[in-house]
Amino acid sequence: MKKILIILFLIGLAIFSYPMISNIFSTQVHRSVVQEYSETVKRMDSKEIEREREKAVRHNQELAGVEMDFDDPFAEGGSAGGTGEDRSYYDALNIGPAIGSVEIPTIGEELPIYHGTSEEVLSKGVGHLKQSSLPTGGAGTHSVLTAHRGLPSSKLFRNLGDMEEGDRFYIEVLGEKMAYEVSDINVVLPHETDWLRMEENEDLVTLLTCDPYMINTHRLLVTGKRVPYEAEDEKKSEEISEQQEEQQLFIYIGAAVLILFAITLTVLFRRRRKGKVEQDEA
Repeated sequence: MKKILIILFLIGLAIFSYPMISNIFSTQVHRSVVQEYSETVKRMDSKEIEREREKAVRHNQELAGVEMDFDDPFAEGGSAGGTGEDRSYYDALNIGPAIGSVEIPTIGEELPIYHGTSEEVLSKGVGHLKQSSLPTGGAGTHSVLTAHRGLPSSKLFRNLGDMEEGDRFYIEVLGEKMAYEVSDINVVLPHETDWLRMEENEDLVTLLTCDPYMINTHRLLVTGKRVPYEAEDEKKSEEISEQQEEQQLFIYIGAAVLILFAITLTVLFRRRRKGKVEQDEA
């Protein structure tokens, strides 16, 4: 009986620990991709960077004034990959696997951004909705970045609903860091895409995911307006994020200790009861 209880405890502990361990691993993978992207940009000279930026700006200008039909990235089968017609899109910011990164201190996430919203992309990070502006900023642009509400192995945008108006998130593309302050939070049906359209003279980024969590009938849109980037503000946000991560880790550790304590008590109780039965029989 004791061996069975130990085996059951180990199985339970493994199941309980899997989300935490897999998320730690995924976080390291995400940070590695973001770091690799930053290193690639550092190795580029100013002319190369400007050339890539111009391609993105030109693509965004081509989108301006065009009535776009936005694909739902979470529709069955996912969004298709690139075609010959998308050459200018996939050629822009094409300096490696990622096209940039998004940092969301409020929910403790820093994730790579990729071209498109195929299921392959959404399984490893944040996708860019190709009918929207590329995330290089500028008046009259509106970039839409999307990720799953969470996978068994990674949180991604799972806690996006924790964001509030006034929170800030940060986009880094080609070595430039841009700050966005949340101005609108909306829950809409998948076909309601007017919220994603460009607005004249506005520099917008929308973070998009499914809602409610695990039900996915609606879409959560968190839209930020460009504000001046201040490194000190980001540092404060990162400190808050680190405190939240530490609190979550303590919760996991505390829960594991409670499980171990409960199993230990069960083993001792059964052992004591067995000893009492043997005494009575003697």
